[in-house]
Amino acid sequence: MDAPARAAAATAATAAAAAEKTAADALAAAEATKAAAARA
Repeated sequence: MDAPARAAAATAATAAAAAEKTAADALAAAEATKAAAARA
């Protein structure tokens, strides 16, 4: 694999990991909100 393709693959992997973390954070926030609403 040549360097530009490797760089593109690394960028894609990084973006995928960031998206996964963002989704996990959003899910955690939704769960916390739901829990707070249940206590209210």
